Amino acid sequence: MLRSKLYRWFFVVISPYLPNTDVGQFIKWKLALLLVGDEFHQHNLLNNRDKLTPHFAHNTPLQADLAELLPSDATTNVKVLDIGAGPVSKVGKIHNGHEIELVPIDPMADKYQKILNALNLQPKYWTRYGEGERLSQQFEQNSFDLIHARNSIDHCLNPIKVIEEAITVLKPKHYFYLNHYRNEGKAAKYYGLHQWNFDVVDGDFIISNRFGEQINVNNTLSGKALVHLTKHTAERLVVVIQKQ
Repeated sequence: MLRSKLYRWFFVVISPYLPNTDVGQFIKWKLALLLVGDEFHQHNLLNNRDKLTPHFAHNTPLQADLAELLPSDATTNVKVLDIGAGPVSKVGKIHNGHEIELVPIDPMADKYQKILNALNLQPKYWTRYGEGERLSQQFEQNSFDLIHARNSIDHCLNPIKVIEEAITVLKPKHYFYLNHYRNEGKAAKYYGLHQWNFDVVDGDFIISNRFGEQINVNNTLSGKALVHLTKHTAERLVVVIQKQ
């Protein structure tokens, strides 16, 4: 694929020499987004269509881990944001017998729509354009009952900014659920959108990059939200953040 070849050339020849500045990081992220950002999802939909078909149904229940984070009396008017949802959100659509208001966003939404149209796949909730770093510009503060992100925040330009923005648009006392691979940047040798590592160090949620910079999310959100490390294995890290 020509786009992939172009990006591999950029990755080998130019990327190692870009400075660790906001501009340098933006160039790497933007080119990865343009040249290889939708590659995985396109292949996944083509090769695993039967497996993914249930996610296009209109009556799939909200994932159990997410349902547990909602108030026990939550029934109608439950609003859920899915950050980096990809072509189709997998969080579910029904909770306690009622339809939720699902808002899937992704910076590649337009590309995904073209892929789905070509495959004649119609999700109930189309992924709309949105950037995690600008959530408060797109949505009202304190407007979501639950926020979800799976394998997406570590692909963003500025993960800690995304997390802070998510807390802004989340309702007080409600939860932001993150489920990601541990240290995916290192594992992928910082190829494409894999520029960040998520890990747990001494019980704290740590974000780092190839330049050795580290952000302690627990400390950064102190006074705004509580960070709970609910599950971590050798491969995955599940974090639940509660807005104060």
